[in-house]
Parts: sequence; C-alpha cells; structure tokens
Amino acid sequence: MMLGAHAYATTQISTASSVQVVVLLYDGAISSMKLAQEGIVARNFYDKARFLDRALRVVGELSASLNMEDGGAIAKDLQRLYEYVQYELTQANLKNEPGRLESPIRCMNKIREAWKELAIQGAKPQAVGM
Repeated sequence: MMLGAHAYATTQISTASSVQVVVLLYDGAISSMKLAQEGIVARNFYDKARFLDRALRVVGELSASLNMEDGGAIAKDLQRLYEYVQYELTQANLKNEPGRLESPIRCMNKIREAWKELAIQGAKPQAVGM
C-alpha cells in the first residue's frame, strides 16, 4: 500500500507545474500540522514530533524557494509568514499546545488557496524561483 502511495505522489509531482508543486507543498505542510495537533491532543509525542518536523521541513523548503531578488514585497511577506509559521510550530512543540497550530494552519490555507488559483490560471509568479 505504501509503495503505491509513494508511486502516486512521485507521479503527481513529476507531472505538476511549478505552481502546482507549491500547492502540493502547502497541502503537505497543512496536513502535517493537523496530524501534529492530533498527536499533541492524544499525547502521542512520537507523532507530534514526526509531523511537526515534516511541517517544518516543508515550510523551510517553501522559504528556500523564494526569489528574493525578483519577488519584491510578496517574497518578503511570504518569508515573514514562513518565519512566523516556523516559530509557532516550535512553540507548539515546546509547550505541547495544539491551539498554537490553529493560526498557522489558517494562514497556510489562505495562501494555499491563492496558489491554487494561480495553478488554475496557469500563471508563474516571480516570488518563487521555480
């Protein structure tokens, strides 16, 4: 079952546009944050750590992909958002507070919707160096 899911994900990513890949990264970050919340509530510290780590890695990747030279104010705003999300993920981890993830999930969902709209339009924004 896991091999099939991995093959599907690999195919989905390899056939996606760069904007669609960003949407997939947002999906992964949001999903991981929600699963980390569940881990905190259930006192399952293995899942909490695993999913927070995954979310932090995805947000780090999104941040690293920013084109600060050509992206202007949008890239700077996204960088600040990613720093905020990383901070809140770290605080949720340190303090075992699932509620700390609500705001980052909402923020990432809103930005994800904008990226999804760009994917539908077939646009390539300058804020991301892809």
